[in-house]
Amino acid sequence: MVDVKSIGILETRGFTALISGADAALKAANVELVEWRQVGSGIVSFIIEGEVAAVRSSIEAARAAATAVGEVISDIVIPRPVDELSSTYNQ
Repeated sequence: MVDVKSIGILETRGFTALISGADAALKAANVELVEWRQVGSGIVSFIIEGEVAAVRSSIEAARAAATAVGEVISDIVIPRPVDELSSTYNQ
């Protein structure tokens, strides 16, 4: 992870909601999809990186799109994450 200003995570119940949210997030602003994960029991999540404002607007768009087709469990935007956090994802 080089010079990441912010990360955003969206967690949904069901893959369709996740894909809808990821599509909206990537179209909303200049962000990069880092990964997606299957957590279990139908819960899936994705992580995006980018500038703080871009990640915030992308996660807002993702939440709206995912809610339209499924269930959003949670979302978060973390500005200026510590470098050690990247070892928990981006593998």
